[in-house]
Amino acid sequence: MLLDGKEEAFEAIYNVYAVPLLNAAFRRLRSEEEAKEVVQEVFISLFLKKNEIKYAGNLGGYLHTVLRHRILDIFRVDLLHASHHQQLRQQQEGACYLEDRLERKELALRLQQCINLLPDKCREVFILSRYDGLSYKAIATRLKISVNTVEKHVGKALRLLRLQLGDEEILLLVLVMWGLTTY
Repeated sequence: MLLDGKEEAFEAIYNVYAVPLLNAAFRRLRSEEEAKEVVQEVFISLFLKKNEIKYAGNLGGYLHTVLRHRILDIFRVDLLHASHHQQLRQQQEGACYLEDRLERKELALRLQQCINLLPDKCREVFILSRYDGLSYKAIATRLKISVNTVEKHVGKALRLLRLQLGDEEILLLVLVMWGLTTY
């Protein structure tokens, strides 16, 4: 038997191997706390298995092997946790993406319904301005009206939409229309 039940033998083994094991653990784990913890586990394992271990002359090699296996276990657990976190993050991002798309579609549908309620000429000018991106001058030329009339139609359209949608929704719609946000 390795220790023959003697605490002095265990203490002597600890005194000889604790620092080299700590150094080896720290080099791999890069954490003093984790290194201390894993070395403590190695010695607890040694103490608990003292009656099962047959001493073959290379106790340092045995302890370093146990240490290496414990460190590999830590790396496996860390890798598994990282993998699970990555999967959860991807699932959450996917759910948020679908939710955002649905909200954008609902918002776009609501906007379209409100635009359809605008007076004909006002709606036509608003669509040419906001959706087709034409300048007020280009709209005036196309519809054979003055630039001042175009400005009045767009202003009226925005006022009516603001009344129907509210200031916050109109701001979000404008940002979405101009591509300034992915709401």
